Amino acid sequence: MNLSLLILLPLVMALAILPLKTLRQVRLVSLAGSVIQLILAFFLLFLYWKERTNGNRSTMLFEDNYTWYAPLNINYHIGVDGISVAMILLTAFVVTAGVLVSWNAEKYGKEFFFLLLFLSVGAYGFFISLDLFTLFFFLELAVIPKFLLIGIWGRGKKE
Repeated sequence: MNLSLLILLPLVMALAILPLKTLRQVRLVSLAGSVIQLILAFFLLFLYWKERTNGNRSTMLFEDNYTWYAPLNINYHIGVDGISVAMILLTAFVVTAGVLVSWNAEKYGKEFFFLLLFLSVGAYGFFISLDLFTLFFFLELAVIPKFLLIGIWGRGKKE
């Protein structure tokens, strides 16, 4: 399985929200994107179990490694093990639940759903990273929408 789909799908869905006019369209696209992410996460779980059942005892499965910047040994190195598959599945559940729970959000609705889907890009990237630079890249990518979601839509003391 190409794990980069876990990053590209929510990114494409988040960008697909931007030109939409009505909040209803934004909600439907967000829900469709989050449900597709959930299906993809279950598909990953199925493929992971299948690989393990077939006797693949590699530490990491579905690995890809591409060089981003060779002089500093920065690679786009991704793969999954049992814990990361579980965290990806949990992230897919949380994103879908977040869309459904926030269905009636009126204040900056388009921005909220965009940030929620963009946050999932960082979360998925964080959980599939095998390179330290890639891990911190996706961690910082997730911090920006998380900060805005808490700062604008959070309750209580936000410090």
